[in-house]
Amino acid sequence: MQFQLAGLASGFDWRTMIDQLIAIERIPQNALRDEQSENTNQITALNQLNTKLETLDARLGDLKSTSIYNSKSTSVSDENLNISASADTSAVQGTYQFAISQLATATRRIGTSDVGGDMGTTSTVITNLRLATDITEGTFSINGQEITVASTDTLQDVFDAISAATSGVVSASYDSGADTVTLTSSSGQLDLGGSDDTSNFLDAMRLKQLEVQDAGGGSSEVTSTKALGVVDLDSSIASSGISGPITGSGTIFINGIQIDYDADTESIQTLMNRVNASDADVTMTYDTAADQFRIVNNQTGAYEMNAVDDSNTLLAALGLDGSATVGNDLSFSVDGGATITSRDNVISSEDHGITGLTVTATEVGTQSITIARDSAELKDKINTFIQAYNDVQDFILEKTKIEVEDGEVTSDILARNREVSTLSQKLRSEAFQAVSGMTGDIFRLEHLGIDFISDTSKLEIKDSDALDNALSNELDTLQTFFMEGDDSFATRMEDFIQNYTISDGIIDIQTDNLTEANNRIDDTIETMERRIEFQQAALEAAFIAMEEAQAKIQNQSSALSSLTTI
Repeated sequence: MQFQLAGLASGFDWRTMIDQLIAIERIPQNALRDEQSENTNQITALNQLNTKLETLDARLGDLKSTSIYNSKSTSVSDENLNISASADTSAVQGTYQFAISQLATATRRIGTSDVGGDMGTTSTVITNLRLATDITEGTFSINGQEITVASTDTLQDVFDAISAATSGVVSASYDSGADTVTLTSSSGQLDLGGSDDTSNFLDAMRLKQLEVQDAGGGSSEVTSTKALGVVDLDSSIASSGISGPITGSGTIFINGIQIDYDADTESIQTLMNRVNASDADVTMTYDTAADQFRIVNNQTGAYEMNAVDDSNTLLAALGLDGSATVGNDLSFSVDGGATITSRDNVISSEDHGITGLTVTATEVGTQSITIARDSAELKDKINTFIQAYNDVQDFILEKTKIEVEDGEVTSDILARNREVSTLSQKLRSEAFQAVSGMTGDIFRLEHLGIDFISDTSKLEIKDSDALDNALSNELDTLQTFFMEGDDSFATRMEDFIQNYTISDGIIDIQTDNLTEANNRIDDTIETMERRIEFQQAALEAAFIAMEEAQAKIQNQSSALSSLTTI
């Protein structure tokens, strides 16, 4: 095994020589790999071209959509009047005057206010008070004196802190009957709040500086602007603060829909969610500022709303046992005609009889609405077609260019691809051709103001006035030009492009051929590698045998020399 080391006996570095010989043998492999890399780059470029052609094909397809030639726009005589309109492709051009005399409103049941009862007592911890706004920890000031509020304080603790901070000048009291707090100053001065306040106690108690009143005898006082207690939506119905007691299970009916509840285990918020999700088609809400419940029909119009309590207690406790205010239907007329009514403020063609027109009113007034053909979308589609077409041409130019610099010729990856090299001119020819069967002045792109950029195969809008004129006055002609018949512009271009992009099309065949060529190269390289490995093994074996023979001769020579000496 020692003869695996080159030159051990012979002194000749045959291992290096073998490596050099094998490297020479692999030169053809490297050339094949370069060819394979070029094939792969061609496949990549062809796939990119295919994608760009498919995009162009899609943009041509966009030009064959009937809707863009029949699109309608609406304009109004008074942009400041909240009566707007939209029109679909079926709408007929014309001007129509809509006079809205009454808007549609929803039937609503507005509950009585202050249904939440009192907020608590003076011994209630402030975080447990039922208020519209929770009291935050921090400080507030009265007459320039700072009072600290902690979340563990009771309402009385805060009252005592007010008295202490003002040296007894200001006192606070709670009237459970009126559910209000009153601050009284014996000195006549009552200055509430400061810029450094971090607690909202005064706001939560609805105590406002502007409400300071002369209480007589040199004193001043301020009282909560309204009752403070509100309903606790998240507690059980029984403990929410509404009058009652409301306990046990029950049922209410709204618009004939049965809604069950359990007052002992379910909250008012749960009840409201159940009402709003029901088939009653209403929205029930609670206004903390007014301490008031409301139920409003989801649909506008003069629909009745009934609300019945199986025991006549819960709805009464919520203040919702009164009558509902029935909504109004929309009232309008068209072009001075008879008054028409609609349940909704969105007026459809079924209401007014004008096909394809929808009018939306959010205020009364008279609005003239004009329906016209709209070519904006078609113009956008034409522009996107031009962009996609030019993107293909730019790509072909980039990938097929041949340049000469200082006598050296360089060519890009698809320069020798005849099909791709000629595609640019073929596309230009297809785009330039006249559309057969056209009887007017428009039968080529150039008649729309679209022509080729000088010395290129790329398109541009050279005459925007010509295009705008055609879009304004020749939409029917443009529809025929772009999409009608087998020889229409878009159809003809699509057919040409699809020769390249379809399965088994020109690009597909070329990429398959290149892929197969690469596979053959892989097989060839593998065969060559097996032969090289065999040659390398044979050379190594021969040199090892040489080393062994050389060593044997050296040993014999040494033995003979020893005998001669003796």
